[in-house]
Amino acid sequence: MSYGRDQKKAQRYGKYHGSIDFELNEKINANVYNNKQMKPVVGKLYIGNKAFKVTWQELDLIAETCELAKESYNRAYRMGQFGKLR
Repeated sequence: MSYGRDQKKAQRYGKYHGSIDFELNEKINANVYNNKQMKPVVGKLYIGNKAFKVTWQELDLIAETCELAKESYNRAYRMGQFGKLR
């Protein structure tokens, strides 16, 4: 299972926009899923031409880091760090 993005939007939304994808590890069974201490690889995260095997915990950290990055950017904008609109 894969959740691809439209490659045509890459020019508008950034060079990695069309290459960000996730492929689910379909070999995980219910016993592995319920045993949180095993930390199995839940799938592959694709960015650019690279693939990263990731666990559930790593996906959580990636999502948290991305949200913090967006909050930091918005805070910097509101504080005027990027100058004023003309």
